[in-house]
Amino acid sequence: MVLARLPFAQVGDPIVEARSEKIDREGGSSFRDYVLPEAVIKFRQGFGRLIRTKRDRGVVIVTDPRLVTKTYGAVFRKSIPATVHTVADTGDLLARVVEAVSRDCLPA
Repeated sequence: MVLARLPFAQVGDPIVEARSEKIDREGGSSFRDYVLPEAVIKFRQGFGRLIRTKRDRGVVIVTDPRLVTKTYGAVFRKSIPATVHTVADTGDLLARVVEAVSRDCLPA
């Protein structure tokens, strides 16, 4: 599975805007208290569609650099039951995917 971007709500969505304004008026942080948790839930759901049981295996590629460059990326990384590997180039990515697929396809 490839996730091009972290699943943040669409900017300008009237429902998101209204809820965010309410949280901000009440002294909270709309990003920390609403937008980020909602995005993390969607992110976890994406993994849940791929990995359903302990025996399931798969590779998820997230191309959004915010997963590792922003401080809130740690919230996303901690939310999934998988190890996050950072790769610098396509060759490294392909090698890791081949290694993962080969390892998981070997008979037990």
